[in-house]
Amino acid sequence: MRVFLDTNVIMDTLIPGRPSSDISSLIVSSDLSDQISISISALSVTDIVYACRKHFTKADILSRVDFFQRKWRILDLSAFSIYRALNSKCPDFEDALQIDMAEGDCDVIVTNNVKHFRGYTALEVVTPQEFLEKISR
Repeated sequence: MRVFLDTNVIMDTLIPGRPSSDISSLIVSSDLSDQISISISALSVTDIVYACRKHFTKADILSRVDFFQRKWRILDLSAFSIYRALNSKCPDFEDALQIDMAEGDCDVIVTNNVKHFRGYTALEVVTPQEFLEKISR
């Protein structure tokens, strides 16, 4: 299964006090490599670096980005992705970009913001909790 992690799922695992940190951490920290391959967007990496600068040193942030590059596929943001997102019915431009990148590479989107994804993509959209339940069956 090819899984796209939305930015908020990754940030939940990195920034203390985020609402779904425990469940999101289970996805990121567990070794599910025999069941899934994880993809994230290049946009997520930039958002994460920006958000984490208030919580971590530059070296810590770079270490996390290195982890992403070694373990996960990072999907490129293209001019065509921007065009499609601008023309999407999705109410959130950034989420429309995430959808566009995921659609070219993944089977399922894992996000804490399902309302900005469900109905705007043919991909399955699940919360981290729903995802863990799905793969444990």
